[in-house]
Amino acid sequence: FWEQLKTDFFNVINSIYQRLRTQNVSYDGASTVMELIFPRGKDTIHNGFTDSVERTYIPPVEDIQIVHYDEQHPKMGRTQKFRLTLLDGVTGRPIADELYDNKSPETIKTFIEAHLDPTRKTFVVTDLYSSYPGVFGNFFGENLIHQLCLLHLNKLIVGDFPKHGTIEQELIKYRLLNIFYNRDAEIEVIEEMAKEERIVRLKGDAEYGAWLKSSISIFRQFVHECELGRRRKEENLEQRTFFEAVKVFSTLMVEIDSFEAFVQKRLRMIKKNWKHLTEFYFMEDAPATNNLVENYYSASLKTHRKKQLRTERGIKNQMKLSAMKRAGLLGRCEKTILEAFLMFVPFLDTG
Repeated sequence: FWEQLKTDFFNVINSIYQRLRTQNVSYDGASTVMELIFPRGKDTIHNGFTDSVERTYIPPVEDIQIVHYDEQHPKMGRTQKFRLTLLDGVTGRPIADELYDNKSPETIKTFIEAHLDPTRKTFVVTDLYSSYPGVFGNFFGENLIHQLCLLHLNKLIVGDFPKHGTIEQELIKYRLLNIFYNRDAEIEVIEEMAKEERIVRLKGDAEYGAWLKSSISIFRQFVHECELGRRRKEENLEQRTFFEAVKVFSTLMVEIDSFEAFVQKRLRMIKKNWKHLTEFYFMEDAPATNNLVENYYSASLKTHRKKQLRTERGIKNQMKLSAMKRAGLLGRCEKTILEAFLMFVPFLDTG
């Protein structure tokens, strides 16, 4: 009986540690908070938190149909580690979230073999790294529906273009971004600027340079205002229908020979991967991006923190803590700290 009282009490204390750590409170900070409740040193808190997380059982996700796969690269001191993650596309919960020393195709294969069923039809979303189609294709065979992340594609498109390019290059960039997402408003503005650019260029380098700097600034401000407008309305960038995407892409392919070499290369890459860039159109409620797993990474191991955790154990516990939160385990508190204290009242020495 006495042991059960102590167990219940320290379970509540450990729950407090877990909640503080989900808010990225340091062990020093947690110790300061605990001075107001039940004084504990930072090392005691660290050990209690670590043990409680490692003891927690997280029920596995069942009925997997939509799966997100991605990688993160946290550092253990100066040693690079690789975090491989499979996320359930319906619940947002991790199917598996593990650390490895590398992210070779063999490592990825070993990871997915341990957690996925190759006999089941599975919709998998990944980034556009070249090894993924082979790894997942060999594992699932005909049961694979492989969607390449459109957000990653757009990042690659933006990265293709020079940071300080011309208005004409900016126009071509937005025409590529316009394939899967509606960028008509931006294109309408920059097309007018492109017409003006052809005239201003004839007036000499000095005048053109000043005009270009001003025009790019005006266009960037317009794009920013469009983004703010969508946020205020809680709207996402409008996604094109399949037939709209086909039409926009087909128009670009007709003009492909007039574009710079790097634009031609990107268009041919899109053509080659068209099937896997458009799978989401043909499955109800299927995702087109890996935003779900990106958000999970942001919440579980933020960019600035993934370089701060010094041990593999620390990285794994931070990952598991986020999985516990997604599984709803941090919301289960059978007793409050006051209730736990009151259980000891009958045993207090009142003399």
